[in-house]
Amino acid sequence: MSAETSRERIVVGMDHRSESRVALGWAAAEAHRRGADLVVVHASDTLSPAPYAPVSRRAEAERRRLSERAALDRAIAVVEEEYPDLSVRRYTSLESPVKDLLRHTEAADLLVLGSSAPGGAEAHLGPLLLACLRHARCPVVVVNGGTTAPPRRTLSAAHG
Repeated sequence: MSAETSRERIVVGMDHRSESRVALGWAAAEAHRRGADLVVVHASDTLSPAPYAPVSRRAEAERRRLSERAALDRAIAVVEEEYPDLSVRRYTSLESPVKDLLRHTEAADLLVLGSSAPGGAEAHLGPLLLACLRHARCPVVVVNGGTTAPPRRTLSAAHG
């Protein structure tokens, strides 16, 4: 990070799954440890029903959007309560989650995503994680759904 940029930026992808809430907790703890800003990205490419769709489908889509937004608000409130000095910014969009996350990595120092894949086998990571691992412009951390906090210190290669 250059002296011209203010602080590190950690981006975390959020959706309705519990794994993303675990990733948010991990990212918040890491941002707090580093003194970094936390950017929470919630992208949902769920298409809205067509205007001619039955009212019940449009109402259900709106209920789902509101429910997801409320869950996101609750998760961020927990982070802000635990880390009151942490700078937390949120971005929500109806864009493709992959495109939105990759766009945010252009100005990020770290991307954090949650996964429920056992053991990290590539075949089980899913298209979003694989795309981010392949194309992100910053390091990517994949947090397993059972992980709750980052290590207290970062391990580095031994000096020879």
